[in-house]
Amino acid sequence: TETLKNVRQRRMAALEETLKRVPDDARARCLLAKDYAAVGRVEDAVREANVAMALRPNEAMVHYNAACLFGVLGRRAEAMEALSKAWQAGFQEAPWVRRDPDLTLLHGEAEFERLYPASAQAP
Repeated sequence: TETLKNVRQRRMAALEETLKRVPDDARARCLLAKDYAAVGRVEDAVREANVAMALRPNEAMVHYNAACLFGVLGRRAEAMEALSKAWQAGFQEAPWVRRDPDLTLLHGEAEFERLYPASAQAP
């Protein structure tokens, strides 16, 4: 809807302004990447996700959010790489990951099944 589009534009402007003042704000970069992807600015979205991961190489949620972004964009290899880094950083919640629709494209991938096995999924 038009309202959502306006809200997203204002949020993107606010996040861009925040990053001018605090360029190492990885969370702002993750949020901005999601918004960029939603409006079709794919390369900008990828850049922001990559910068966020570089800024916080050991922060599981940054890598998980990047994996979700890459999943939505259909970038299977990048999604799996980011998700693997999230797992290494401690995000090992198989039931959560297996239910996340952003990561559906990874189901059946050998590395995904090894890290987040279906047998670990809650009933």
